[in-house]
Amino acid sequence: MRKLLVLMLWSVWLGCRAEPSEDASRQDAGPGEPPRVEAECTPAEKPTCCVKCEDILTEPVCTDGSWNCPEGSRDKRQCPSSPEWPACTLPPHPQQLYTYPGCANEDYHCPRLKTVYCALESLRAARAQCEQDSDCVAAEVDGRCAGYGECPPAMVNRTGREDFEAKAAEELLRYCTTSPVCISSGSCGVPSFEPRCREGRCVAEPSDAGT
Repeated sequence: MRKLLVLMLWSVWLGCRAEPSEDASRQDAGPGEPPRVEAECTPAEKPTCCVKCEDILTEPVCTDGSWNCPEGSRDKRQCPSSPEWPACTLPPHPQQLYTYPGCANEDYHCPRLKTVYCALESLRAARAQCEQDSDCVAAEVDGRCAGYGECPPAMVNRTGREDFEAKAAEELLRYCTTSPVCISSGSCGVPSFEPRCREGRCVAEPSDAGT
């Protein structure tokens, strides 16, 4: 009996040595899977996310190589086929709808750019009467998205300058709003201009025109 008990204990001890420890198992398993690297999204495929197809935009989120619009917004490209938003089209921007009495609805690079220039020139012409060069002065105009009044500057008479600047600012804000969809620089190759009175009208002439 004593020999039998010794044999049983010996067998159990051998069995324990045969089973690897938990730490040893982890070591024998090798390095395992490499660390996960998050895939990047392609910039060219970045969607425009709109909130219920109104003129409210949100930034998309890149997850595992795919762009996703935040909750409550939708990829603008999917809007026409969206059952939740059947009339999913963004409303026209004020630039596209801008009108002014007496001016044709014309585009030039930007929507209705010729129209807003016509409006501003109409306002300027009504305040451009002069008798001599000293009657004329350059108005200070923030051209916003239209670039008007930068090159050349808008020349008006001194008495009408303040009124013109106020009305021009109103039209430019109405045309551009705070978030224009198109911007024109209004740049040109002439470095500077001088106010001149020509045939009873204030005009802008290059500074070296008389030399």
